Amino acid sequence: MKLSDEHFLNAIAATPLIAIDLLVSNAEGEYLLGHRINRPAQGYWFVPGGRIRKDEALNDAFRRIAHDELGRDNLTRDDAELVGVYEHFYEDNYFCTPGISTHYVVLGYKLN
Repeated sequence: MKLSDEHFLNAIAATPLIAIDLLVSNAEGEYLLGHRINRPAQGYWFVPGGRIRKDEALNDAFRRIAHDELGRDNLTRDDAELVGVYEHFYEDNYFCTPGISTHYVVLGYKLN
């Protein structure tokens, strides 16, 4: 179920958002980054990733995010190693609403 903008803004204001980040490297040890076009962190370079949805199992979220961010339909959490849990704090939010910060709790997975 997709949240309305109002409900999503209320969630951003009241709770941390849970996300998965995908750490993709090449043989030279360089990591794939994308230039963010949306808030928060607009204009910064970041690893691919995305939010976990309500009632979405981690395995399903991982597959969806790998598809949406990397165009890969065949990746599962078994193809990755959990490298840690991280937090990101931003003073702004997706809607640019003043006074509402964004807090992410992120599960970082390195693709094997």
